[in-house]
Amino acid sequence: MALNRTAIVSCAALIALMLGAALLVRDVGGTGPFHVIETAATPTVEVSGLPAPPAPAARAERADLGQLAMTTLALLLLAGLTALATVLGVIGSENLARKGRRVIEVMLGAPPRWLVGAAARLWRRRLLIAGGMGGGVCVAAAVWLVRAAPPGTSVAAPALWPAAAVLLVIVLMVLAAGVAPVWRLYAPGRSLAAEADSRQYTDPRPQQFNRVLLIAGQLAIAVAILASSGLLVLSSAARPALFAAFPGGGQTVVGKLASGAEQATDSAAQAAIYESALGALRNAPGLAAESLATPGAWMGRGPEIVAENECGPCFAGGMPRPIHRAQVQVHAVMPGFFAQRGMRFVGGSGFAESDVRTGGEAPVGADSGQRSVVINQAYAAAHFNNPVGKRLTLQGSADDLPYHVIGVVSDAPRGGLGNSGSAYAVYYSALQHPPVEIELVATVDMPPSAGLDDSLRVVRQALDTAPEGDLVISDFRRADDELARVYGTAGWLGGGTRTAGILAGLVALVGVTSTLRAHIRSRLREMGVRAALGAPPRTLRRMVVREALRLGAAGTGLGLWVATFLVAFLSPSAVGIFDPGIFLGVGVVFIGSAVLVALPSARRAASADPREVMEG
Repeated sequence: MALNRTAIVSCAALIALMLGAALLVRDVGGTGPFHVIETAATPTVEVSGLPAPPAPAARAERADLGQLAMTTLALLLLAGLTALATVLGVIGSENLARKGRRVIEVMLGAPPRWLVGAAARLWRRRLLIAGGMGGGVCVAAAVWLVRAAPPGTSVAAPALWPAAAVLLVIVLMVLAAGVAPVWRLYAPGRSLAAEADSRQYTDPRPQQFNRVLLIAGQLAIAVAILASSGLLVLSSAARPALFAAFPGGGQTVVGKLASGAEQATDSAAQAAIYESALGALRNAPGLAAESLATPGAWMGRGPEIVAENECGPCFAGGMPRPIHRAQVQVHAVMPGFFAQRGMRFVGGSGFAESDVRTGGEAPVGADSGQRSVVINQAYAAAHFNNPVGKRLTLQGSADDLPYHVIGVVSDAPRGGLGNSGSAYAVYYSALQHPPVEIELVATVDMPPSAGLDDSLRVVRQALDTAPEGDLVISDFRRADDELARVYGTAGWLGGGTRTAGILAGLVALVGVTSTLRAHIRSRLREMGVRAALGAPPRTLRRMVVREALRLGAAGTGLGLWVATFLVAFLSPSAVGIFDPGIFLGVGVVFIGSAVLVALPSARRAASADPREVMEG
């Protein structure tokens, strides 16, 4: 009865996990499978006077999403492998327990359709029950995945033929594994007498070794899945806090502003409209922490382009290297952006309110034609010596006039989708280079639970007081939703694979229990010899517990190494490859569980009767 329940549960877990992996990809128009998870990404807008970036802002975010989906798929496949190993272990244990009786029945003339048909009917019944359970679990997990998706993230309808094909393969494979050992008993020339004599009391050393490897492998895979899922979930904890401008916290909102006035086709007029809007927002009651910049700049997300900078006395390999090239993120920001975002200057200064606009006169004290930029600390440390005053140019610029670095600012928060993009950032003045659309980030004096329409009304009223231009607001949303999309996607997928990991862990422990039971059964003769030679029951129990402890430690150590390997090579850079708390917790749970599930087998080993050996 215990083997029957273990077989059904293991098959149900195998079906659920493999169906989940099959539903994660679909085929459209013969282009091959791809992940069906999509996300809204940071847009790239045209900026006056700057070249079109070859790497849009969305590229890094979608690449990271693809890597997260690949990690999820790999973990589901590993969990399915654990369930499959458990199913095969149950089949092996069942065959070992029933081999002697089946051999005798074959020797007495039982026809193949009787024994083979009985085994086929048994596994068919188990698979029907397991199919219903596993399919229900898979559907429930898919519903949860859709409902728990971060804002801006969608899950498309998958194709059903991969799921049907996977289900068919599982059924045929399990039926073949369960029926083939019975069918082989009817093979010509098979020594049934020798098998009847040995019956179920022992099996060869290679089979015992294979069983030990199976136990360690099951534990390693379950540990790898849970540790990897924990690292994915932990990466969401790096989400930065929003700026709290009011005693009650306020509601931080994000929206894109574009001018509806015809005169905004002129760059200088566009800059004047944005400057007027910024002044109106700053003077409006109930608004704080306003910043205007190209989309994604407030989170350190933006399009990328190759920049060349002069470094002065820089060397590489002992040779002078006065010119450096690097992939950098490009942002256009209004004055005050850095202060409102809490970014401090570590050298030089930022853009002043009196910065020259496109087509205007150069500020007093500046060289004729000089244009200014601010760079982030990571770029300054990697590519400059004393960066303030150095020159920088962008590839693809319409002119050859350089930009001069006037300040070095601290790095924007990193993490989440898009973290794999360049860590270097260059900030241009939006008064000199106004974008066609600019993103507003503002905190409204509203409770965080207030409706979004209330915040939109406050922002509209403030913009209506701007003396220049007619600004249109679009894509208005909570900043929390955008942070949840960028920083919460890994945790969302990690939560799903954590469930798969728990399921794989339970199945693995059930399989370990079953495999240990079969392992001890196969060694009862050895245990009886030890007891006959004077080994007390306590020694036999300790021997089995020590074996389980060694197996648990080996499987757990291997699983933690696999988790580090999977995260390092499959997951995006925002996911760390090691966390002592997660690794220690998973290790203690699985090593302790391996010892606990071995206790019944240890008691059985201690009860081995020496008379069985003498009679054998």
